[in-house]
Amino acid sequence: MPDQVRPLFVMVHGIGMSHRYWDKLERKLIEYGDTLVLDLPGFGGTTTPDRPLDVADYAAVIAHTLDQEGAQGCVVIGHSMGAQFSTELAISRPDLVSHLVLIGPVTDSEHRSPVKHTLMLAVDTLIERPVTNLMVATAYAQCGIPWYLQELPAMLDYRLDDRLPLVSCPVLVVRGTRDIIAGHDWCDKLSCNARHGHLVEIPGEPHAAHRGGASTIATAVLDLVRNHPPLQTLPAPSAPDSSRGEPVYRNRSVRSYPPSLRSPEKAVELRSITVGDRQCRSYLIGRSTEGRPGPDGEDPAPVFVLIHGIGMSHRYFRRLGFLLAAYGDVHLIDLPGYGWTRRPAHASSTTATAELIGKLLDEAGSSTCVVVGHSMGVQSATELALLRPDLVSHLVLIGAAVDVERRTIRQQALTLSINSLLEKPLLSMVQFFDVLRCGPRWYLAQLRLAMSYPLEERLPLAAQPVLVLRGSRDLVAGTAWSERLAHQSQHGEATTIDGAPHAAHHSAPRAVAATVIGFLRRSRDIVRVEAGPGPEPVVSDIASPTDG
Repeated sequence: MPDQVRPLFVMVHGIGMSHRYWDKLERKLIEYGDTLVLDLPGFGGTTTPDRPLDVADYAAVIAHTLDQEGAQGCVVIGHSMGAQFSTELAISRPDLVSHLVLIGPVTDSEHRSPVKHTLMLAVDTLIERPVTNLMVATAYAQCGIPWYLQELPAMLDYRLDDRLPLVSCPVLVVRGTRDIIAGHDWCDKLSCNARHGHLVEIPGEPHAAHRGGASTIATAVLDLVRNHPPLQTLPAPSAPDSSRGEPVYRNRSVRSYPPSLRSPEKAVELRSITVGDRQCRSYLIGRSTEGRPGPDGEDPAPVFVLIHGIGMSHRYFRRLGFLLAAYGDVHLIDLPGYGWTRRPAHASSTTATAELIGKLLDEAGSSTCVVVGHSMGVQSATELALLRPDLVSHLVLIGAAVDVERRTIRQQALTLSINSLLEKPLLSMVQFFDVLRCGPRWYLAQLRLAMSYPLEERLPLAAQPVLVLRGSRDLVAGTAWSERLAHQSQHGEATTIDGAPHAAHHSAPRAVAATVIGFLRRSRDIVRVEAGPGPEPVVSDIASPTDG
C-alpha cells in the first residue's frame, strides 16, 4: 500500500470575502489534513494596499506565504474570484499545487459586464442562507466598497477559460445547481478545458456551495486526492487523545496576510486546536517591530494571553492587544462555542477549557505567559495558572466574576444589563453580534457553569503574582470583592481604573496596558527595570489602533 500522506488544504476566498465563510468545509477536511485559510490583502480586516492588485499579485502573495510555511504540493481550493488566484498560483508555481479545486469559478465569458455581474450577485443573496448573507455583509463592510470596486475590473478581465489549460495538475470544478453566477455551461467548459478536469454539481446549492454543501464537496475533494498521485492515500482521522479518548486535531492556522510582499511582519496569525468537539482559537498579534522594546529592554519578551468573558470573543480585546504587542507577542483567545469556533454539544468544565488553552499555547510554542482574563474569563485564566504553572508566569484578572455575594443567574443578568448602559456603544454592538453567534442556549449553559466556580477558593492556590483590576464604575466586580481576591492571593495586588466600567480594557485600553506593564515591572520576574540601559517604556506613546 502506498505511504499515507497528510495533505495541506489551502482555502482562498473570493472578492470582498474573508476566511470566515470556509468554516464548514474546514471542519470536514481537518480530519484528513492540515488547513490553511487565507485573508488576502484588503480583505477580512487586513490593511488596504496602496494600489490595486491584479490576479498575479494575489497569487504571488499566496506563494510567498506558502514558501514561508515550507509547504509543497498543496490541495488549493478557491471560491469565486479565489478560483482565479488559485489557478494563477498553479500556473506560476506548480511545485506548490498538487490538486486544484475551483468552487463557483468566475468570470463567465458571457457575463463580463460589471453591471450584469453586480445584478447577479444581488439576486444570489435571495438564494443564499441568512447566515451566509450576514457573513457577506460583514466581510464587504470590512473591505469597503471602494476597494471592492477597485478590484472588480481585475476579476472581470481575467480569462480563466484561457488560463486553466496551462494548469498541469488535476482540476476539480464544483458548482451548486442554483448558482446563477457560475452556470453549468461555463463550469462544464472549464472542466473540459483543463488537462485533467472533472465537474461536480451540488444539488440545490447557490454560489457559496461550500457552505450548505460542505460534506459533499469534502467527499469530492478527498476522492480527487485519493485518485490522483502524488497523494495516493489519505490518513485516517487523528488518533484519540490518550488522556481523554477524544480525537485531537492540530496544526491548523489562518493568517491575515500583509498588504504587500514588502511587509511580511504585518501578518496576523490564527491557530486552532480541536479536542473532540471542543475547539479553541488563538489570534496571534506578533510583537511590533516598530513599537517600543520589551518592558525590560531585552529579550525574551513576555507572551500575553487574553481570555474573554461569557458571550464575547477575542474582538473586544483588540485595543489592549495591539498596545501590549509593543512589549511581546499577544494571543487573543476564542474559547469553545464563542467567536468563530464551533459550538460543542455540551458545556465543558472550566478545568477542561483551561487544559485546551494550554494545549493550544503548547502548539504555538509559547511559554512565560502573562495570562489576562476578563469577567468570567478570569475563571479559565485562574484554572490555567493552577494546571500549568510552567506556562503561566503572571495572572491579571479584569472585572473578576462571579462575586460570591451575587452568585445567582438573576442577579448576574440584572447587573450585566445595567452595566451595558455604561459601556461604549461600540462594545455594545460587538457584544450583540458575539452573543448572537454563540446563541442563548450555549450562553445559559456556560452561565450556569460559571456560577458554580469558586474563584475565591481557587485563586489563593495560585503561586504566580496576581493583579486584580477593575474599573471604578464596574457594577459586576465590586471594590470589596476585588480587594478580597487580591488579599487572598499569595502575591496579589488590586488596582482601579478611574471612570472605566466593567470592560475596562476596551474603554480605557491605555490605562490598562500601563497598569499591566507596571505590574510586570514590580514583580521583577519577567520584567526588570534595572536590567540594561534600554529606554524606559511609556505606554502612552504607543499609537492606538482602530478598533473594528
